[in-house]
Amino acid sequence: MKKIHRRRFLEAAASTCALYAVPAPALLASPKPNEEVRTVVLGLGNKGREHALVLNRLQKEKKNVKLAGLCEVDSARLDRALQTLKTEKTYSDPRAVFDDQNIDAVTIATPNHWHCLGSIWAMEAGKHVYVEKPLCLTFWEGTQLFNASRKYRKCVQIGTQMRTDKNSHAEVKKFLHEEKALGKILSVRVNRYAVRRPIGLRQTPLLPQPELNYDLWLGPARDLPLFRNKIHYDWHFMWNTGNGETGNWGAHLLDDCRNDVFLNELTLPKRVFACGGRLGEKDAGETPNTMFTYFDTGSAPVIFGFSGLENRDSRGKTCPFSGPDSGYIVYCEGGTFVRPWGTSAAFDNTGKKIREFAASDYRKGTYEHIFNFTESVRFDDPSNLNGEIKYGFDSSFWYNSANTAWRLAKEWSREKAMEMAKDTGKLGEMLDDMKNYLDTQNISLDKSFTLSPMLTLDPASRRFIGENAEEANALMDAKPGRGRFTVPEVTLN
Repeated sequence: MKKIHRRRFLEAAASTCALYAVPAPALLASPKPNEEVRTVVLGLGNKGREHALVLNRLQKEKKNVKLAGLCEVDSARLDRALQTLKTEKTYSDPRAVFDDQNIDAVTIATPNHWHCLGSIWAMEAGKHVYVEKPLCLTFWEGTQLFNASRKYRKCVQIGTQMRTDKNSHAEVKKFLHEEKALGKILSVRVNRYAVRRPIGLRQTPLLPQPELNYDLWLGPARDLPLFRNKIHYDWHFMWNTGNGETGNWGAHLLDDCRNDVFLNELTLPKRVFACGGRLGEKDAGETPNTMFTYFDTGSAPVIFGFSGLENRDSRGKTCPFSGPDSGYIVYCEGGTFVRPWGTSAAFDNTGKKIREFAASDYRKGTYEHIFNFTESVRFDDPSNLNGEIKYGFDSSFWYNSANTAWRLAKEWSREKAMEMAKDTGKLGEMLDDMKNYLDTQNISLDKSFTLSPMLTLDPASRRFIGENAEEANALMDAKPGRGRFTVPEVTLN
């Protein structure tokens, strides 16, 4: 499709201070309603291949979409993807995608550390962006991505596909808030319980496989020695490149909670503390594999608990828990509302089920969510996005503040934890369940857990304030960058 001229962004010479210059907003023409949205998928792990399959399906269904290319810095992954996917072009460098004037949009399914830089560079180059969750590693880089979406006026969708399940959300909101069928909301419990096996602990640093362009894979991340067993996927559990389980699943579940329980009106929690640890077999992972986070919302407190610790006597299973393995429970005066991933039901205080809600398939949701994105691009209408980037930006403060709290954690004290969460008894229940389970695994909770201080967030500045704020802000003000792969500061006039 014909494009209006735009400024091409420039790559500076390969020196330690080399950056891409930030151009004026790109002036690429948006597709017309009867034209195809030419889209490239960046990153071909499990999620990227899912994106490509969805785009291929939309193309076959003649939904005005074209899978115009695949981009992957690991040539072996690209070759495997091409065995089942057909596309007219391949790329081994995302910068070539951004500079291709025939591309309208990108979907970004790279490792987390590339989400912000890739999105910003794409917008600078005039592309619309569908970016996978979690949005960012720090408050600062998330702010730059959000500012870029406003500066360049592009459709930017966050990959929390449950946002597209509008009928289910509307039904739940009406039940909880308009009808007030269960009375006052007292507290919320968010769960994620699924096995995450150890990622290994090498004696010598892992060398990247020859088919991987490791410099491009690193992008803005620091070049640190790796002592895990493999490069792909397990980057999730290193602070340099990932957000751990808190960001991996919290990005979905806390966003769902913000949507249904708080009607998207509560952008940031008021206060947060976390406790937990990396339990079981020692490995190279840095993020906790078992953690409980308390969020003070000013109304109903939220406790987010997860564990990936595998039961040594029952492979494939983790610890016992109450409620859904992935989802949340809303505790109300008149009963409970339980929303597992994709389904939901309400119960009175006797435990009798009083209502079921329409189920949804989150995998089908990816298809609908990406289609919502491409239609929004086709009509150049960001207001049509179900997962407009503002939702992902607000939710990023929840999982990133939880991670920040845990990274400041020190000596464990159950008494102190219970005092800080005295407005809900749910933390105590979750800790009791975990201690009983760990006892069966010959793991001491008291020796394995650490406890963070209570951190306070200012909704106006979107920064930590008060006690321990300096340490917390130092983590969340971090500006990711490595030479020419540096996240730029994006200001709004």
